[in-house]
Amino acid sequence: MTTPMDATAQVALEFQAQQLRMISERLNYVRALLPNESVDWRGPAQQLFDAGVHELHRDLASACTMIEAAEQRTTTAASQMSTRVG
Repeated sequence: MTTPMDATAQVALEFQAQQLRMISERLNYVRALLPNESVDWRGPAQQLFDAGVHELHRDLASACTMIEAAEQRTTTAASQMSTRVG
Protein backbone atom coordinates (compact mmCIF):
# COMPACT_ATOMS: atom_id res chain seq x y z
CA MET A 1 0.00 0.00 0.00
CA THR A 2 1.32 3.41 -0.93
CA THR A 3 0.79 6.61 0.96
CA PRO A 4 0.83 10.27 -0.09
CA MET A 5 4.17 10.46 1.71
CA ASP A 6 5.57 7.86 -0.74
CA ALA A 7 4.65 10.05 -3.69
CA THR A 8 6.10 13.11 -1.96
CA ALA A 9 9.33 11.25 -1.26
CA GLN A 10 9.58 10.13 -4.89
CA VAL A 11 9.16 13.70 -6.15
CA ALA A 12 11.77 14.91 -3.65
CA LEU A 13 14.22 12.22 -4.76
CA GLU A 14 13.70 13.05 -8.44
CA PHE A 15 14.26 16.75 -7.71
CA GLN A 16 17.39 15.94 -5.71
CA ALA A 17 18.75 13.79 -8.56
CA GLN A 18 18.13 16.67 -10.98
CA GLN A 19 19.96 19.10 -8.70
CA LEU A 20 22.89 16.70 -8.34
CA ARG A 21 23.09 16.38 -12.16
CA MET A 22 23.24 20.17 -12.46
CA ILE A 23 26.00 20.38 -9.84
CA SER A 24 27.94 17.64 -11.63
CA GLU A 25 27.65 19.47 -14.96
CA ARG A 26 28.87 22.71 -13.38
CA LEU A 27 31.81 21.03 -11.67
CA ASN A 28 32.84 19.35 -14.93
CA TYR A 29 32.57 22.70 -16.71
CA VAL A 30 34.87 24.29 -14.12
CA ARG A 31 37.31 21.38 -14.40
CA ALA A 32 37.55 22.00 -18.14
CA LEU A 33 38.51 25.63 -17.49
CA LEU A 34 41.46 24.83 -15.23
CA PRO A 35 44.90 25.18 -16.74
CA ASN A 36 47.18 22.16 -16.74
CA GLU A 37 50.41 23.94 -15.92
CA SER A 38 51.88 27.38 -15.73
CA VAL A 39 53.32 29.05 -18.76
CA ASP A 40 53.66 32.49 -17.18
CA TRP A 41 55.63 31.64 -14.04
CA ARG A 42 59.19 30.46 -13.49
CA GLY A 43 61.09 29.02 -10.55
CA PRO A 44 59.41 28.73 -7.14
CA ALA A 45 56.36 30.69 -8.30
CA GLN A 46 55.79 28.16 -11.07
CA GLN A 47 56.18 25.26 -8.65
CA LEU A 48 53.64 26.78 -6.26
CA PHE A 49 51.22 27.61 -9.06
CA ASP A 50 51.48 24.14 -10.59
CA ALA A 51 51.04 22.48 -7.17
CA GLY A 52 47.92 24.58 -6.56
CA VAL A 53 46.49 23.73 -9.97
CA HIS A 54 47.23 20.04 -9.40
CA GLU A 55 45.44 20.20 -6.04
CA LEU A 56 42.43 21.90 -7.64
CA HIS A 57 42.26 19.20 -10.32
CA ARG A 58 42.43 16.50 -7.66
CA ASP A 59 39.81 18.12 -5.41
CA LEU A 60 37.39 18.76 -8.28
CA ALA A 61 37.81 15.22 -9.57
CA SER A 62 37.03 13.91 -6.11
CA ALA A 63 34.00 16.19 -5.79
CA CYS A 64 32.73 15.06 -9.21
CA THR A 65 33.09 11.41 -8.23
CA MET A 66 31.17 11.94 -4.99
CA ILE A 67 28.40 13.98 -6.63
CA GLU A 68 28.01 11.43 -9.44
CA ALA A 69 27.78 8.60 -6.89
CA ALA A 70 25.17 10.52 -4.92
CA GLU A 71 23.20 11.14 -8.09
CA GLN A 72 23.28 7.44 -8.99
CA ARG A 73 22.12 6.42 -5.51
CA THR A 74 19.38 9.04 -5.57
CA THR A 75 18.22 7.96 -9.03
CA THR A 76 18.14 4.35 -7.87
CA ALA A 77 16.13 5.30 -4.78
CA ALA A 78 13.67 7.31 -6.89
CA SER A 79 13.30 4.39 -9.30
CA GLN A 80 12.66 1.97 -6.45
CA MET A 81 10.17 4.39 -4.94
CA SER A 82 8.36 4.71 -8.30
CA THR A 83 7.77 0.96 -8.37
CA ARG A 84 6.17 1.25 -4.94
CA VAL A 85 4.11 4.32 -5.85
CA GLY A 86 3.40 3.47 -9.48
